[in-house]
Amino acid sequence: MKKNNWFQNKISQNNDYILLGGILFLCLLYRLFYFCFLHPNMVLYNSDSVSYFAPVDVFRGVVDLYRTPLYPYIISFFEYISKDNLVQNLIIFQQIISFLSIIPFYFVSRSIVKNKYLVIITTLFYGLWHPIIIQNVHINPESLCFAGSTLMLFILVKYLEKPKKLTAISLGIFPFFLIMLKPTYLILMFVVLLLMLFRFIIFREERKILYWGLFGLIISSSGVLGYCEMNNRNNGQFVLSNISLNNSIAHISYSGAYKYGSDEKLIAIVDATRHLGYYTAPFVINNDVLDKYKKYYKRFPQYLPPTDDMIFCTNIPERENYSPERIKKFVRNSQLTEVYCKYMLGRVMDIIFAYGNIFILFVLQSAIIIGAFVKYKKIAWAQAFCILFVLGQFASITIGGLDDIDRCLISAYPFIIQIAASFLAILISFLKKEKIVELIL
Repeated sequence: MKKNNWFQNKISQNNDYILLGGILFLCLLYRLFYFCFLHPNMVLYNSDSVSYFAPVDVFRGVVDLYRTPLYPYIISFFEYISKDNLVQNLIIFQQIISFLSIIPFYFVSRSIVKNKYLVIITTLFYGLWHPIIIQNVHINPESLCFAGSTLMLFILVKYLEKPKKLTAISLGIFPFFLIMLKPTYLILMFVVLLLMLFRFIIFREERKILYWGLFGLIISSSGVLGYCEMNNRNNGQFVLSNISLNNSIAHISYSGAYKYGSDEKLIAIVDATRHLGYYTAPFVINNDVLDKYKKYYKRFPQYLPPTDDMIFCTNIPERENYSPERIKKFVRNSQLTEVYCKYMLGRVMDIIFAYGNIFILFVLQSAIIIGAFVKYKKIAWAQAFCILFVLGQFASITIGGLDDIDRCLISAYPFIIQIAASFLAILISFLKKEKIVELIL
């Protein structure tokens, strides 16, 4: 008992910077051991990695129809520094960004979780969890998504702790940069807008500050619409990213709904190719993406041996380029069918069952938030924000890639970790019959 008291006193006496320093030291040791000794020179990549080698120059109107520009810009920067060491420098950059993101994650946990022991455990979990650190050596933007999501949470909790004009406008503008990193963050703008509208209604004294946040959202919205217009002028389609078209073709192909697309030629293509793989039909029908892919492959580091899916993509023969209008009409006709509706309902149920533990956690945590609101007339803003964003991500992955559910959910990992840690802190306090209101609100 004395040892426990001694340990508790030590934790309580140490300030945040000492505790954070210890956490960073342990995370650094493990990462050095894992990547320098267990898996030296590890590089992970796939066919999607090739698509991020699209040439972009937003200021000259050069944008890609399928990839938003931030990660291709980062690749171009390291390519400019050294083509021979491009991959090595890119991975070092990703490792550094990922490691540094532990710092804001700790302060986010301190604000949301509040239990000092769980704050330490949660931050260590974030810094050591294999699904997070393995992305650091993968050529895709997911490793930067962890840092981006964590920074978004950091801005949020800073604003909630003490609303200021700077944090308000940052809360509105930062989603734009995340969207340029990965379009899946688009839902973030609506969650931020919802947060600001509710606070605008409830806290009259905060309205002058919230105007700055809304101004930031207007800037983000203008940026997104401006980027869509760039795509329209240069690529003929007013979209943020047209990758969803390939996913839609894959879904109608896999579900069998394509038979009702009212386009005999495209139906025949799906009939002839769907058995070869989920994305054979999309690449053949939407041959424009394949044309671009082969160009990007020439920029991909040739010293990296091609993966099976990269070889598969580059070996798909050239076909007729069908107009976007024709393809979209074919997809739309296929989707407006009973077959497709049943398929999507089944997909939703499969996702719910596959991630049942997360949904149970959300239900329980939501019940606690609602209970706290009924009893204390206060809202657990940070936790509600996290739950809404993650639910939005689940909604988006329903129509995402057939095999990309785990990958599409990556941007939500920091939010999910915070929700789980907060729920655990509340549960521990409840079992100890301690006051939990401070942990909830």
